[in-house]
Formats: sequence, structure tokens, C-alpha cells
Amino acid sequence: MQAMKKIPVTTQLLDYFRSSGEALIMEGYCKYFDNVTVYNDGVSYAVVANTNGSAECCIYSESTSFIDGVIRSVLGKAVKFCGVSQFVTDYIKSKYPFNWQTDCYLYVWNGEPILHESRCDLRAIDSGYAQQVSDGTHYRAPLDDIRECLALHPSSAAYVDGKPVCWCLLHKEGSLGMLYTLPEYRRQGYALEVMTDITAKVIKRGDIPFAYIVQDNIASQNLAAKYNLKRAAVANYFEIDLSGVK
Repeated sequence: MQAMKKIPVTTQLLDYFRSSGEALIMEGYCKYFDNVTVYNDGVSYAVVANTNGSAECCIYSESTSFIDGVIRSVLGKAVKFCGVSQFVTDYIKSKYPFNWQTDCYLYVWNGEPILHESRCDLRAIDSGYAQQVSDGTHYRAPLDDIRECLALHPSSAAYVDGKPVCWCLLHKEGSLGMLYTLPEYRRQGYALEVMTDITAKVIKRGDIPFAYIVQDNIASQNLAAKYNLKRAAVANYFEIDLSGVK
């Protein structure tokens, strides 16, 4: 195995990330984030997106020495790990305290065409509804982040009487997310309409739809199969604080 080193983002690298469902998130970070660094040791990969005082990190590895090397590269920052395997999660947790942790499953499009005819008014959601989108997320997504996602990616919303009642966006790195239905419109099929529409939009622009669904969200997992996403792997999110570590 080679020593860990920085490598450039190339078309070949992006194609490699696309070839593995578990690395799709890395393609998204390389395409849509600024200040991205990619590390490789010949087998393992990591993508680190640095922001002011913090970082977001994806690791595709079963090497503890590689994981240690990636962590050394982000010392002095709060680090959010995104869509990583149970192995990576358990190893980092054995060495560092977590600020928070969300256990998810990765779902990836199964390659079959979307054959659903819409029965409602489906449109992209306007950025003027950013506050409603934020209110529908448990973590109250920042409005600037929502507006950036809407500028970068397709979205879908079901409208009733001219107002959105159910919607889904793509996160900045390209995963499906922020699905929400107003309480009075639930159990009426709007979520499937919206998810089918946005999945078809992602496929049409030449990308592979994928989503991270919380492990205890059985309803969303069951829904995913109806718009042709299948479970691919355990993929967790968590944050550690290395801001005081030099």
C-alpha cells in the first residue's frame, strides 16, 4: 500500500466514484464544493471539504492508518463525517468523543426506469419558500444553504391551490433530502409523487439518484423502493471536534 497523498480531481476519478454507490457522495463533493482535497493511498479514498474553521469529510476505507492520516489533516477543526461505513464510524468513535451521531442507510437507484404518471401539480420549489423548507428539517437547515441547493440542483414540490404542500430537494453534494409534507396533506400520496419526480429529474440530467435515510425511518425506507432506490450499505453521519487538537 502506498503512503497517503493528495491527488487531483480528474474525470477518471469522478468516473471511479460514480462506479461505486458508496462513493457517489465523493463525486458530489468534488463537483459542487469549493476547497476540496482528495486523499488516496492506492486503495482508500477520502474527500475533505474545508470551510472556515470546520470541515466535511467522506472516507472510503478499511485501513485504520489511512483514517488516522485523514484525521491528522483536519486537526484544529470541527469535522462532520458524511455517509461513512460502520467500520469507519466504530474506529473513529473508539478514539474520539462524538458531538452527535445519526445512523443511516444508503439507498441508490437500481437502474430501472421511472414509470410513474403524475396526478398532481408538480414543479420546482421557489427559493421564496426557503423558510418553510428549513422548518421541515429537524436540524433547521440554514436558509443560505437551501437557496444554494436550489440554485445548483433540481427540486420538486407538489402544489395545491398555488402553494407547495410536499417537497424534496437535493443536498449540496447531490443526495436526495429534506423531504417534507405538511401535516394536513399526509397519507395522500404526495411524497411518492414528489420523490418520483425528483428522481426522474436527477436521472435525466445524467446523474445517479441516491439518498441517506435514517435507520429508524421505516416509512421513508419503504417509500424508496417505490421510486426504484435500493438499500446499498450502512452509512453514518457524525461530528467530532478537533478544534483544540494540534
